[in-house]
Formats: sequence, C-alpha cells, structure tokens
Amino acid sequence: MSNAAKPTGRTTIQSVSRASRLLLAVAASPDGLSAKAASEQFGLSMPTTYHLLTTLAAEGLLVKDARRQYMLGPRAAVIAAAVSRDNRAPEYYLQPLRDLAAATGETAYLSAWRNGSIAVLQTVEGAHAVRVAGLTAGYGDNVHARASGKLLLAFASPADRERTLSVKPLRALTTNTITDRSLLEEEFEKIRRERISFDHGEFFEGVDCVSAPITEDGFVVACYAVSVPSARWATEQEQIVNEVQRAAEKVSNLRILE
Repeated sequence: MSNAAKPTGRTTIQSVSRASRLLLAVAASPDGLSAKAASEQFGLSMPTTYHLLTTLAAEGLLVKDARRQYMLGPRAAVIAAAVSRDNRAPEYYLQPLRDLAAATGETAYLSAWRNGSIAVLQTVEGAHAVRVAGLTAGYGDNVHARASGKLLLAFASPADRERTLSVKPLRALTTNTITDRSLLEEEFEKIRRERISFDHGEFFEGVDCVSAPITEDGFVVACYAVSVPSARWATEQEQIVNEVQRAAEKVSNLRILE
C-alpha cells in the first residue's frame, strides 16, 4: 500500500462499514433520510437498514423526526467539533501535497474549513518555490484574495459564505484584488461551474495561484493550491494547473478497499 492510500485492512466489519455509510448519507441529506430511501440507496434489506439506523439512533448519532426521517443526532456534534478544532491532516492528504510540490517545483498548500474559518493546514516548498510572506500553516485571513479561499467559499453553504464575508473585511491587497461582493459572487459561480479557482496577483503582487477541490462523498472538504511567480506562470500555467487538478482528483477518488 502506498503512503497516499487511505488506511485500510484486510479484516473489516461489514456492519460497521454499512453503519458508517448510512451516517454519511444522512449527513449529506439536508432534509433527512428515510429508512426506505436508505435501503434503496445501499441495496440493503429493510430489516438490516432498520437495525443499523436504530442502533445509530440509540447511540445518539441519529434521531428520527415526526416525518420518520433520520437526521444527525446530538452526539454527532462531538465528532464535528473534534474535526473542526484539529488542524492536522491525514497522511493520505499530505503525501500528494509533497508530490505536488516536487512535481511543480512550487510551494503547495493544503487548506480546509476549521473552527468556522478557512485555514492553511500545511505548506510544502518546492525546489524553486516562491515564498509568500505570512502564508503558513494556520493562516486564515484575506480569503477573498486567495485561490484556495475563494474555492472553499464557493462550495460552502450560503450561510457560511455570508457569515465569513460579512465578518472579514474585503481589503484591496493589490490592484487586482476583488473587493466588490457582486463580482465575488460571479467569481464563485464560475468556480463552482469549472471546479477550479485562480488568484492572479490578487493576494500578492507578481504571484499567481491555482486551487482545486478535494472531495469526500461528493462534498468539497479541502483543497490543494500552488503559488507561482507570474513570470513562471506565463510559461508553465498548463502544466501547473494539470498537476494541481491531478493531485486533488487522485485524493478525491481514493476508496477504502473492501
């Protein structure tokens, strides 16, 4: 197994795997998920589906509302809070980040939502990487001017996006920085459509950046980004964009072995 692989084992417990997938399916359903819908989605018998959902509900990870739809329960918040406050990233995210820095020769970044904000989780410098002052692990400001910040805002819920943009000032860091909300919203629409984000000297003069999303179960949960001096960007843009997209897609497509 490569260093980038998700942790797996030859011995897995089928019921735990099924329960985990049901829990994720409920989390991905804004209006809840019925037992019938869950049964059909995963090809499980109704008795098996009921047993799994009932067990998750008994543990407080799910609740059933008056419509008989299953929703996330209060104990699921413990897991969400733990993830939100932990700035570490799994190795299967970090090894492709190192590979990305090596392949492009540029500084590569991993960013995600943490504690209600968009933060840089890890940076790796390449052989001839440009150093952007202050943009290190833990940095979370000026998200409107960074390719990774714009990408994660674009795929965030409208409420999270509004809260973030209303709290953080849209400062003009360079003459290219987008500070108009309507123009930013147009940028977000383009990012959602094309699934890639760019920063052309918006955060730091003379530096271009590209970012691509990492998805889990169809949801954008993090992103990779690479920053490049504008002179190199002009000649190596296609290769760098391809490398960033390839790294993000590789991680997003990793699957746990059965």
